[in-house]
Amino acid sequence: MYELSEAEFTKYTVKQVEQLGNTTLSNPDSSEQFPIAVIGNTMRNILKTENNIPIYSRFSITVEWWANSKYEAMELFDTTNKALREYNYIPIGSPIDIYDEITKKHRYGSRYEVNYNGLTNSLERIL
Repeated sequence: MYELSEAEFTKYTVKQVEQLGNTTLSNPDSSEQFPIAVIGNTMRNILKTENNIPIYSRFSITVEWWANSKYEAMELFDTTNKALREYNYIPIGSPIDIYDEITKKHRYGSRYEVNYNGLTNSLERIL
C-alpha cells in the first residue's frame, strides 16, 4: 500500500503538463514567458481507509493556461485535457475563463479530479 501525498500528486501533474509547455505553481507576473500553465489548489479527499491508512482517495487540482489570446489558451486547455485524460483525470465544473488586467493575458482552464487507489498505486477514473 502507498499513501500518495498532495505534494507528490502535484509534482506528478506538473510533470505531465510541463511536457506541453511552461508551467508554474503560482500566478505569473508580466515578466513570465507566456503561454504558461498555472497548476495549483490541490486537494485530497480520503474516501476509504484500512487500519487508519488511506487506501482510496480522490484528488482534485486546478490547471489554467495563461496566454496572449483566448483562443490560444483554449487550444492549450484542449491539449491538456487530452494529455491528462490518458491518466484518468476529468475536468469538472464550469471552465475558468478570465482576462487578467495586470498581465493583460487570458486565463482558461478547469479543475480536474481523479481517484487514487493506494492498494494498486494507480490513478483510476471517476465513475
